[in-house]
Amino acid sequence: MLPSPAVGIRRWVSRSVLPLLAAAPGITAQEPRGMEAGAAAVVLFSQDDFRGGGLLVAVRPGSGLRLEAGLFPGDRAGPEGTGRRGELTLGYLMAPARPTGLGLYGRGGVAGESLDGRSGSGWLVLGLGLESAPGGPSGWFIEAGAGGGFRLAVGWRRRWLHPRRRS
Repeated sequence: MLPSPAVGIRRWVSRSVLPLLAAAPGITAQEPRGMEAGAAAVVLFSQDDFRGGGLLVAVRPGSGLRLEAGLFPGDRAGPEGTGRRGELTLGYLMAPARPTGLGLYGRGGVAGESLDGRSGSGWLVLGLGLESAPGGPSGWFIEAGAGGGFRLAVGWRRRWLHPRRRS
């Protein structure tokens, strides 16, 4: 007789997920935590292109995560005119503690736009980024992805990270 699917799921959780959860406190203790602020230029290539620049703020809680909010005043090609784009994303950094060199990250979240003072549209945002010195005091970044069109962004971040704790 074959085991039930529930037995297989429990076995997988006990062999895969539980060891990761047990190691999580040690892993997160090694990751830098803190705040970031920066500026970025964003371009969206779609039916009506968007070009804007603005400010970013982020929290790095550890575990390679970055929760980031950005506001980008700019304009859309076509009859829509000027507007503002806001983004709220969660990113995962592949090498969050690297003080020099390059680090790759993925990001996903939501974006919304207001055009000429009236409500606009909302989108899901997905992308990949590359940044310099993700564990250092500051660095540049470049991102590509989707969210209301093909999205490109370049910018700079200043970081106030707490030193890594030693266990």
